[in-house]
Amino acid sequence: MRKLRVQLIILALAGGTAGLIAGLWLTASQASTIGAAVVALCSGSLTRKETAITERRSHSQQVASDLITDERGKLPQLRDITNPILIGVHPSIRSDVPTVDQSALPTYIPRDIDESLREALIQNKFTLLIGDSAAGKSRAGFEVALTAVPDTIFLCPRHPGGIDSVIRSLQVGKSYLVWLDDIERFLGPDGLTSAKLAQMIDRSGYRVKVIATMRSHEYDRFGDHVESSIDSDYGSWRDSRDAIRRAVKIRVNRMWSPTELSRAAPHRTDTRINRALTVAQRFGVAEVLAAGPQLVEAWHNACAPGVQPRGAAIVRAAVDVRRSGVHGAIPRQLLEDIHQNYLAKFGGDTLRPDPFDEGLSWALRPFSHSSVSMLTSAPGNTFMAFDYLVDALPHELIPDHTWNMTVQGVRPRQALDMGFIALLEARHDRAHTAFTIAAQAGILAAEAAQATVLGKNGKVSQAVSELRPIYDRRLTEFGERNPDTLDAHAHLAYWTLKSGDTTEAIRLLRSLFALRREILGHDHPDTLDTELRLANAIGHAGDPTTAAQDCRRLHPRYVAVLGADHIETLDVEARIASWTGRSGNYEQALALSTAVLRRRVGILGPEHADTLFTRGRIINWLAAVGRYREAYDEAAKLHAHRERTLGSDHPHTLHTRRQIARLTARVKDAEKAHSVYASAVVDHVRVFGEGHPITQKLMSRARELQA
Repeated sequence: MRKLRVQLIILALAGGTAGLIAGLWLTASQASTIGAAVVALCSGSLTRKETAITERRSHSQQVASDLITDERGKLPQLRDITNPILIGVHPSIRSDVPTVDQSALPTYIPRDIDESLREALIQNKFTLLIGDSAAGKSRAGFEVALTAVPDTIFLCPRHPGGIDSVIRSLQVGKSYLVWLDDIERFLGPDGLTSAKLAQMIDRSGYRVKVIATMRSHEYDRFGDHVESSIDSDYGSWRDSRDAIRRAVKIRVNRMWSPTELSRAAPHRTDTRINRALTVAQRFGVAEVLAAGPQLVEAWHNACAPGVQPRGAAIVRAAVDVRRSGVHGAIPRQLLEDIHQNYLAKFGGDTLRPDPFDEGLSWALRPFSHSSVSMLTSAPGNTFMAFDYLVDALPHELIPDHTWNMTVQGVRPRQALDMGFIALLEARHDRAHTAFTIAAQAGILAAEAAQATVLGKNGKVSQAVSELRPIYDRRLTEFGERNPDTLDAHAHLAYWTLKSGDTTEAIRLLRSLFALRREILGHDHPDTLDTELRLANAIGHAGDPTTAAQDCRRLHPRYVAVLGADHIETLDVEARIASWTGRSGNYEQALALSTAVLRRRVGILGPEHADTLFTRGRIINWLAAVGRYREAYDEAAKLHAHRERTLGSDHPHTLHTRRQIARLTARVKDAEKAHSVYASAVVDHVRVFGEGHPITQKLMSRARELQA
């Protein structure tokens, strides 16, 4: 700026000189005009230059605030990232060998997925690594990217708002790698949307690759089993699903293969790797290196009197806030308010709890022989639980006091996410509260979500009545092609089908399909999704044979657009099996469902909710072909599995309870069957309410057996 001011002075003198020279052969007024013009021209040029410099400086300051930069405040190349811990790689346990740099990560042991990951990075624009917490996703992604694209400019946003700075930083002709560790933290209107993703990877002349990681539990929120819980996409969820859909997905296993363990064996001289290999039959090597199991044990032990009971309560509060659906860090005050109830549950004053500041410091302190801590701090005096603790906690419902304080203390958009999680857990009262908060803040997606709660409570006709004016209003205000209108259109079609009005539902779906085909194209995933919904509606209208045929016709297009192993391609295969069975071909449905189960186990894993969903379908077909005892045994196994992973009150667990009740009537006597039905009724009344159609049906069957 000083240099610029000097230039202005020089140019002003130049303007005066020009006026004097002109005065030698022009009149005084003409010479003065010329001099003024020169000054104006020069000063205007320099003013524009000064404005440009100011804008660039402002942009640089914003980039430094939003993105990871080097010591000069510049965007680094990937090869310049010397401390991967700063971009999300979990720190390691400490070495027992004094010569080992305790701040350094252990030697990277190549994983079995490395070659597939390298190929995906080179050939595709968006790669997503999926796996359990501390499975090694971030380390594998970083190390493979470092060898595949080391010279790319590295763009790593610090928070969701940094996505906009990523887009503003892109320049034609340069190569970039966008790093999104724990991508769920960035998803949503305030961060990464499908439109912003397209701005990154679809713009002509821009060379951008995106690599992201996501915990399996978060990714599962976008599977086909979710549709059965929320029944229709709401705007934020749908847009996030659309963004995730575009990625080439690579799964990273928590447990290491024999080949991976053999690669690690030569590095046993590093006591960190040696310690991890020693317990490799019980834990994944990466999670031991990140001190996950030891951290969990220390957390549980801290509840004892005189240890760190307040610190343990603070950690539990932070963990449950994350489990409620809040992905970002939370304010200290909220954490201070919430933890009190956990401390009281542990024993309160009888435990001689430490002051809050000491408990918080303990939770933030790196674990004894590691560099990881139970909580991490973020700007603005905010804090977040280590994700490994979130995954390690047994499934159980979040206490009311935690949930209520959290939903009142977070942003409306986060409240919407909490409502979504509550809906998956069949806590419709909580979902209604969260969606109401979001709707009052003007979030359009919450309106349709509120109607979904009505439908899930068995008030299907009321849901349709609520959705019709929402759709009509958006149609008038935004037009039929607007995304929010299309979202309301989809909701209305779904619940109209649920209400039994198949004729109107098919009409709505056909018009929605025509719009999406025109706007998005014949093979866009949303267009395919609507066409699949239309096939299902035709099946529900009483033509399962045509529904099965339409699903078979759609399958090759899903394979071509999304890939043979994509989660939604597998969903189409499952629907083919389902409509085949409903057509009366039970043996064929059983064979098709068994094939789908094998595919889902191989691709998604045995614990994935879609895999468990298929096991439930197989139970139906076993019963349909008269193999009742086998169906009963499988239902008992599935119920135990779902109760362990989802909880006893989850809709899928209760669905299996109903299967067991029906099968008990087949394999045991009526008295035993009535007892099972009566027990199931009690739980259904508690979860769904006495007036819910499913509860009413159960009660009716229980009365029949009693008679």
